[in-house]
Amino acid sequence: MIASAFVLACSPEQPKQAVDPVLDGRPTADVPTDGCRDWSALDRATLPPLPKSRFSDVFSAVWTTVLEKHFDPTLNCLDWPALRQEYGARVAEAKDVETAYAAINEMLGRLGQSHFQVISAEHVTDEQASGPAVCPLKVRWIDEAPIVVDAAVDEVESGVPRGAELRSIDGHPVRELVDAARVQARRPEEVAFLLGNRIAASLHGPEGHEHTIEYVAEPGGGPEVREVACVIPRGELVSLGNLRDLPTRVSSRMIEGTTVGYLSFNFWMLPLVKDVESRLAALREQGMRALVLDLRGNPGGVGAMSVPIARQFLREPGSLGTLRFRDFEQEFNVAGNPSAFDGPVAILVDEGTASTSEIFAAGMRDLGRATIIGARASAGAALPSLLERLEGGALLQYVVGDYHSPRGNIAEGTGINPDIKVEETRADFVAGRDPVLDAAVAHLSKQEPSHP
Repeated sequence: MIASAFVLACSPEQPKQAVDPVLDGRPTADVPTDGCRDWSALDRATLPPLPKSRFSDVFSAVWTTVLEKHFDPTLNCLDWPALRQEYGARVAEAKDVETAYAAINEMLGRLGQSHFQVISAEHVTDEQASGPAVCPLKVRWIDEAPIVVDAAVDEVESGVPRGAELRSIDGHPVRELVDAARVQARRPEEVAFLLGNRIAASLHGPEGHEHTIEYVAEPGGGPEVREVACVIPRGELVSLGNLRDLPTRVSSRMIEGTTVGYLSFNFWMLPLVKDVESRLAALREQGMRALVLDLRGNPGGVGAMSVPIARQFLREPGSLGTLRFRDFEQEFNVAGNPSAFDGPVAILVDEGTASTSEIFAAGMRDLGRATIIGARASAGAALPSLLERLEGGALLQYVVGDYHSPRGNIAEGTGINPDIKVEETRADFVAGRDPVLDAAVAHLSKQEPSHP
């Protein structure tokens, strides 16, 4: 899904959403280029013409957008005009949409950063036509296999047991998705991230549409097949520019037998702020002394939402870090809140924790307000990006800024490594256990309690 990897996502119709008044903007200092050429002053009139084809306009638009809007005018020390010649020729020779867009995305991949992709108008249409409903299955890469870790959406059960190994979707072997993710990934966590996204995209459809799911319930067992219907998730639908009708969800509860509260939400979208705040207040009224904030699988959203959420935990002013754009910087400044919850906080992460979720987790840890707990590092996709529809209907996502945490750490490419790393196994999910949540509750139970 397009929404699986974005932060500060915007569109041409809503350009100001990348710059929020709660962020302190200031000019960017001159950045040393370490001998790399600054392409911002390139005279494009001196460039040789590209061979014409039905894909050349899209290619030129993508190449030019990156040249003009990437936060680093050296474009990661690449020879951008040379890449224009190399990939412009390949795109001109392409016989079909898949080949042309694969070449363009390969060029974007040379930048070595997340949040770069161009999707053809045909694929955008296909995704929109697939429908807003989802198959009630969540699959993650566990023990080197695609394992069902959740088999329900809004209490609608799929009938596929937790801990099952997914073999195929509608007759298409999942191993093909695994192989593709391994080819594209730059590190082990990225295999899990890419695979989770690809499987989730394959499990969408119109409400009531049935997917044929082949799985093996337990190790050593034989394959089983089940038809699983797509359902519309409950929750407010939120749109942002080219991202349409995202089903948002906020959930909270007290962990039974403890004074630990639990809170999760699936996107960083501003309409969720009031709900999150009210749920935190309700948990405090129920005697919460410590909190688990579950950001596993949260792919990001609007970066500005991180500021009011952080304010719920900071009695003194602080910063979640800095975004550096080409011409200015923005600080994630958070005003102090005398009534903020001051108890211990554990933030849960996994390979699906990306973008704004990573910015929030990194900032809270650097401020000393959270312990990060998970089985593996987060996605490592923490750069702010824009979504822009090109002429002809193609959709381009491109990076416009660079993030550094309050202590100067970066999450891009490496992810947020847990302070407490927890082993997850297929057997845990077969048995219905959540070892990461269990570890968080155990850790928080040992901390100094706060007043509710």
